[in-house]
Amino acid sequence: MIILKNAKKEFLEFGFEKASMRSIAKKSGVTAGALYKHFAGKEEMFNALAEPVYKKLLSLFDKYTDSVMDDIEANSDELFDDSVKGTTGVLKLIYEHFDEFQLMFNCSAGTRFEHIREKIVEIEEVSTKEFLIKAEENGLAPTRLSDTEIHIFATMSLTPLFEVITHGYPYEEAVKIVELMSRAQNYAWEKIVNLKVN
Repeated sequence: MIILKNAKKEFLEFGFEKASMRSIAKKSGVTAGALYKHFAGKEEMFNALAEPVYKKLLSLFDKYTDSVMDDIEANSDELFDDSVKGTTGVLKLIYEHFDEFQLMFNCSAGTRFEHIREKIVEIEEVSTKEFLIKAEENGLAPTRLSDTEIHIFATMSLTPLFEVITHGYPYEEAVKIVELMSRAQNYAWEKIVNLKVN
């Protein structure tokens, strides 16, 4: 849809708050009134661009969380490899929809995506707590972490992805960065949480 294509360009260039519906209408060859027949306002237009990709991201988080939980349940030595696969899978999604991630992370002030970094960290915290509970139930992680420590771990694990979105590294370089940081995180889990698998 030409309107959304031009809206994306406008949001990427000016950010949500400074983007102009009139400018989008002009670039799309329609009047502002005609534009409002399609979208009630800027936020609805922004959501139309960002929401489908955000839902894909959440679905991917759920998929890889389930995979790691299954590894814990089975005491599988694939746990850490699956963790790395999960992170690189998210990275692949980011690069498949790079403009939309730029919108959500760097151009969204004034929208519901404005605090997306904090929201994703919160999701990771919940997953980490579930992971630790499951690990403890299976005798894999005798050391407990405080909520503050979990928050720091969650932030550390996601920061490489946030940096990739912010700086737009070439995909091949981003893969190397994320894989390296994922393996470093896994090493930390082994040592600090005393996580052991067969």
